[in-house]
Amino acid sequence: MRIKYFFTLFIAIAVSGCGTTNVNKLVAQKGAEQLTPDQVLSLVEGNTLRLSGYDTEAYLYMDRSGRVFAIDTYNNKDLGQWDVSDLGEFCIRMQNWWYADLSCYMMYQVGDNYKLTTDDGLIKYSANQYPGDYKNSYYAVNRGKKSYRKSMRSGEEVAAVDTPPTVETTPEPTPVAAEKPITEENTYKISQEDKDLRTTVKWMARDCPGCNLSRTNLKKADLVGAKLAGADLSGSNLRMANLRRADLEGANLEDTILAYCNMPGANLQNANLRGADLKGANLIRADLTGADLSGANLEGALLDGVKGLNR
Repeated sequence: MRIKYFFTLFIAIAVSGCGTTNVNKLVAQKGAEQLTPDQVLSLVEGNTLRLSGYDTEAYLYMDRSGRVFAIDTYNNKDLGQWDVSDLGEFCIRMQNWWYADLSCYMMYQVGDNYKLTTDDGLIKYSANQYPGDYKNSYYAVNRGKKSYRKSMRSGEEVAAVDTPPTVETTPEPTPVAAEKPITEENTYKISQEDKDLRTTVKWMARDCPGCNLSRTNLKKADLVGAKLAGADLSGSNLRMANLRRADLEGANLEDTILAYCNMPGANLQNANLRGADLKGANLIRADLTGADLSGANLEGALLDGVKGLNR
């Protein structure tokens, strides 16, 4: 009995020490400070960040052209683009790494170290800055596309800030007028209770087949591999959500906002996508067999290897 007690106590202590660190703990315990947009831009532009995480150990050189030249500890290389939003988010999209998903992170400084956090406040990466092209990873790239980042800095009118930066293999969306902001996010202060509720809803949506999530705000939600077969997501906002390899078979996505959503390998068989906004969505190798796309907007969507799409 005593052995069982101590074994249980040992497991409890071990588990308590392995929980994911969030930004609130970082601020409270280590005095971390969130970087402003200007500080983020000054930190990354023309410099190299070494990113360290459970799935990543790589050097990213952010060229002033807006391109990322990356090399990992195994000498694997990739090319992408970077940007900084007016909210201070550091955004990157690689051509091959991380499934070519657009990823945006807030940045916090702790001494000489930096933490990249998700919308939910979880720390995704630690980073250290090295001046210039630390790994000599730059190489000449064919130009010819207008720089979104430079347009922002020169004061030109451009698309909404969450329009993803484009890479050479991705068609660049035509600039449009900034979208009408979502009322609940932009016109009044959101209480901590509401933020906690939204985080809970995003967490629940990862394993919720058949659930009624109609008109839910899941913008930028991390739903990789989510089990949502038969779920009702009609009228919901899933703009820029990550639904890579998600199971949405038979789901109701009528009039759902899926603009710039990452859905490579997603199962959308027999889904109702009538009137859905799929502008710029990544649907590479997704399965749309039997899906109803009547009135859906697929402008600029990535459709390489899509199954069951009759157009």
